Amino acid sequence: MAENIRIFTAISIPANITGQIVSHLPDWQNQLAFQKWVDPRDLHITLHFIGDMAVSSIPAIEAAMKEAASRSSIFPLELSKLGGFGREERPSVLWLGLKQLPAGLHRLHQSLGQSLHSGIGYTPESRPYRPHVTLARKYSANEPCTARKLEELSSPFLQGQTAFDVTEITLYRTRLGERPMYEPLAIAQFDK
Repeated sequence: MAENIRIFTAISIPANITGQIVSHLPDWQNQLAFQKWVDPRDLHITLHFIGDMAVSSIPAIEAAMKEAASRSSIFPLELSKLGGFGREERPSVLWLGLKQLPAGLHRLHQSLGQSLHSGIGYTPESRPYRPHVTLARKYSANEPCTARKLEELSSPFLQGQTAFDVTEITLYRTRLGERPMYEPLAIAQFDK
């Protein structure tokens, strides 16, 4: 029986930006009662969550990534303030958003989705693409996690380096229960 692995494509966060995030984590963890914080080595921006696939499908996924990368140019990305998914009383996810959705990211997301569809029959999600960096899950405090509080906690982070150039796509494998949880399997560099 063929082994299945859970995989997704993403933009990796460079070490200097990860370091910037890590320097603010103690304050955020102190102020925001989320139960599960992401290992800093796992920080990324998901492009497409592919799900459970046979290991034998990896070469076709790599080929789709290379095809999309060959049509992509390096583009800048800038992280923005903290936000949450779910109601303020009990958000399910804490994340860092993007200052804006650059055309390069939008094109990369679409191009990669099309290449994956052609290569492995993957069907991209129909809901709008909402790129973000997940930081934590499962809010457990009694007081709400308000937008105002998140804005205040974002302010010191936004004083530092939050922009970087996107130059590649990474294919990750999810290893549940391990730290780091995400293992890079392949990288496709942009041609230009």
